[in-house]
Amino acid sequence: MITTVKENTDSYDAKNTDYDGLWKNLIEELFQEFMEFFASDLYPEIDFEKEVDFPNIELFQFVINSRKGRKYSDRLAKVTLKNGEEKYVFVHIEVQAIGEQDFAERMFKYFYRIYDKHKHPIYSIALLTDASHQHYEDTFRYSFYGTELTYLYNVYRFYGKDKEKLKKSDNPFALAVLAGIYVSENSGRTEKDDEKRFQFKQQLISLALEKYSHRDTYLSALLYFIDYILQVPAELQEKLYESLPIAENEKEEGKIMGMEKLRDTPTFGRLFREIEEEATKKGMEKGMEQGMKQGMEQGIEQGMEKGMEKGIERGRQEGVEVGKEQGIKQGRVEAERNFAAKLLERNYSDEEITQLTSLNMEEVKMLRESLEN
Repeated sequence: MITTVKENTDSYDAKNTDYDGLWKNLIEELFQEFMEFFASDLYPEIDFEKEVDFPNIELFQFVINSRKGRKYSDRLAKVTLKNGEEKYVFVHIEVQAIGEQDFAERMFKYFYRIYDKHKHPIYSIALLTDASHQHYEDTFRYSFYGTELTYLYNVYRFYGKDKEKLKKSDNPFALAVLAGIYVSENSGRTEKDDEKRFQFKQQLISLALEKYSHRDTYLSALLYFIDYILQVPAELQEKLYESLPIAENEKEEGKIMGMEKLRDTPTFGRLFREIEEEATKKGMEKGMEQGMKQGMEQGIEQGMEKGMEKGIERGRQEGVEVGKEQGIKQGRVEAERNFAAKLLERNYSDEEITQLTSLNMEEVKMLRESLEN
């Protein structure tokens, strides 16, 4: 069996994007593709036809506590080797901006704690996401009067990677690496930086839709990852939404609606709501049309006088219009409140939620209070 040690964070804050958490969520969701892309030497030894288990087990608190200002939870991914042997191989996955000496020491601490507990071979790999940082550490060395230790681990650096080659790759993690490179190269907060980030995001979404429209699992995971890791201001978010290269037909709408993971994302969450509103509107119109037809047939069957028929018909038409307006309005309000609730759960501020929805500040505050209670 192979045990993968990963850190994970559940919530993503708009002001302080949890890059590590997003990466590890994607790694867990597409674990086989991750191993193929980043650990090609170990990949052939794994039997991916067997179920991968991710038990939620807290480990290595000594390392987590040493990272001030950040909290993580460790998870285990357990898979079976093709040879069927019951020995364990441990894979430590960590995303780090810059691999400096203290990072190398921490990688070693993970190693010896795992080894001390299980006494089995350990496969370690670090993803260094800072595309502007050329130097890195892949070795921890210790020497003291004849006592010496050297610990080496695998490293994948985003620095120097060929973007065009990544775009041509069939592995979904190639686009994830591209997103990481774009984030690293565009980490400022000026209008120019925001515009670059918008362009990068637009390109990656188009690439994901083009390459994986037939692979819903890949597409859902990548669109979620890209939508959160490359966040843009509200005005550019509106521009991005209007430029989505998604055909407005039932087949495409059905595919998007089948990706429930995207329901609470900044971009595709709105698409969910609009599709649902349109479906609700069509359903109401069809129901009202059928109701009017049945009402008229019943009136004729009962032999009502012509004047009464006209009066009833007119009354029903007016009632239909009122009911239609109220139904659509209520559906929109409910959809907006549901989306705002999702944003509150992800720690968006009241101001940001009023920009992304039609709710005013007082409505957002009331919703926050109701959720807290």
